[in-house]
Amino acid sequence: MAEDDKKPKGPSGADIEPQVLAEPGGDEDDSRDPGTWEIEDEPENPWMRGLYMVIFAVLFELGKLLLLAGVVIQFLFLLFAKEKNRPIADFGKDLGDWFARVARFQAGTTEEKPFPFARWGESE
Repeated sequence: MAEDDKKPKGPSGADIEPQVLAEPGGDEDDSRDPGTWEIEDEPENPWMRGLYMVIFAVLFELGKLLLLAGVVIQFLFLLFAKEKNRPIADFGKDLGDWFARVARFQAGTTEEKPFPFARWGESE
């Protein structure tokens, strides 16, 4: 097979040369250049963040005890009143949301500190 047979042919039978396509956004997109990146906030002092992490680890353990107490009380309501206690269910939902926010802060996913440094309840 000849070398010319391997090249793609256009509608007129002429050889088509391959083209390199430009990146989306064109030359104006310099997001890959680290020199143009904007840092939103200066990172917090690692020792202060470590202190917050210890505080939230202790609060997380206390939260687990609150969850256990809520579970027992909710079970007793279900057992004797045959219905859920709405305030306990709402507190459990908010506590679960708080656990998630603490986990995100502890893992370094966010710098936003959860309750008691932010509003209690569902995040916005």
